[in-house]
Amino acid sequence: MATVEYKPRDRGFEVTLVAGGLELVARGTDLETPPDVTGSPVLLSNVALVALVLGHAANELAYRRSRSPEKRANHRKAADVERKDAIALADLVVRPGDRVVTEWCSGCFAKTKHRHVRGADRPRRTYLCQECGTPTVDCAVLGCSHHAVIRRRTPVTLSYCAEHRHEIPGFAKLDATIPTLGDYAGFLEHDARNAVRITKVAGGMIAAAAVVAPVALLAAPALGAALGSSVVGGSLTGAAATSHGLAMLGGGAVASGGLGMAGGVTVVTATGTALGGALGAVTASAYTAADRSFAIERVRDGAGTPVVFASGFLTEGLARWDDWRRLVDSRYPDAPVYQVHWGAKELRDLALLAGSAAGKVAVHSLLAQGARRGSKAFGFPGLGWVLAAQELAANPWTVAKVRAGMTGAALAELIARTTEGPFVLMGHSLGARVMVTAAQTLGTRQGSPRVESMHLLGAAVDRVGDWRSLETAVSGTVWNYWSAEDSVLRWVYKTAEAGKSAVGHQGFGSKLPRIKDRNVSRTVSGHTRYVSGVARLAE
Repeated sequence: MATVEYKPRDRGFEVTLVAGGLELVARGTDLETPPDVTGSPVLLSNVALVALVLGHAANELAYRRSRSPEKRANHRKAADVERKDAIALADLVVRPGDRVVTEWCSGCFAKTKHRHVRGADRPRRTYLCQECGTPTVDCAVLGCSHHAVIRRRTPVTLSYCAEHRHEIPGFAKLDATIPTLGDYAGFLEHDARNAVRITKVAGGMIAAAAVVAPVALLAAPALGAALGSSVVGGSLTGAAATSHGLAMLGGGAVASGGLGMAGGVTVVTATGTALGGALGAVTASAYTAADRSFAIERVRDGAGTPVVFASGFLTEGLARWDDWRRLVDSRYPDAPVYQVHWGAKELRDLALLAGSAAGKVAVHSLLAQGARRGSKAFGFPGLGWVLAAQELAANPWTVAKVRAGMTGAALAELIARTTEGPFVLMGHSLGARVMVTAAQTLGTRQGSPRVESMHLLGAAVDRVGDWRSLETAVSGTVWNYWSAEDSVLRWVYKTAEAGKSAVGHQGFGSKLPRIKDRNVSRTVSGHTRYVSGVARLAE
């Protein structure tokens, strides 16, 4: 039986896997630097195995460094699962058979060669994908030749391929294009019946993204670079190697050592090579299926550059096309217009928190204290206590933020597939966060920009950040409308974000030429006044 041993090395780690007399060793100094992976070519050639070892190392290191009991518990669990899976997979890797078949793989979503594993024929013949290293079996649906991933706690006899699990719309659609953004539903429609109900993923996966992701996913680019450069025999370097490795870590290949749904945001926002391909399709399918309110509605036909807009938190009465029409018409009177509907449950929960007795007291106290004390009011235990009283992953603000990121990643994938555009993106509050994520994701892809310009109103986006990918995403200008009179962003956002300021309250303050701040404090007196206030400025 294979063994995995973790040893701390200064501030880093050393993980040694031994199987069948062969050895694989991963050494790293931290979570940001690509680790060094060496050992037997037989073990190194299995991407899933290397990913599991590196994932175990990252979570073990994060567990030892974290001070949060909740994060420690999640990292401990993740590290133990990855260690167990690495041992099980290594025992298969050292037993290659002679039989090889070529079929679609549900681990890497490509049509690849699968090699039979000697002595692993019961209850179903087991294979290893020669591209991603995932253990696979024939899909349990009669007549389906695609290969399914062998999953934890699921009988092998009930293993279904990604198409029949509804993880993807269909293998044949993975590289498909769509004529317009309004045709997105046809692309996301599934080609095969759902053989197993797995649609209840939203809450748990968002929780995973909120708790485990901040540290574990921070390591993804470094791990991706190590996978891309080491596993493929050094044929890829730099960004290409990182992209290849991230693709293996992300998407639905959890059983392959991947980061799953939570990792999809990191993958598609880190490398544009995911967009318009298999990984982007997996991400869009997973996120939209988990959000039943997600829809892209064509609210007006027209000619020219299409406009896409989205609303967000505390935008009651500002979420309809009629509320936005005046603003859009002031700049793009003849354009086709799309509205993105998203996160109904998360935004409703957030609104309920703010509207609850405790939430009202907290918000009103924050605003009152802020008015009296100025900047020194930060730290008043109002909303902070309300949020702290709930689990980190479950508090409505964190969940809504993560959902906004997921929606932005899905929107970027759909935009990347269209032959329409480039687009104008507009967003208010957390809707602006959706648009920033979408644009940053699109900014990593090759080719001409898919975004012509952006209009961000009261954006619930952290002021500090690297905005080069945002600038790269647009051919024109990112207009950021901010107001010092926005008390929601000034006090509530800052408290919920542990002192961070929003670009909707202070501006980006960026020197990048395509990102421009517009102070609208004189015409926008509050968080719900941006759409009408900015519309007046253009008239």
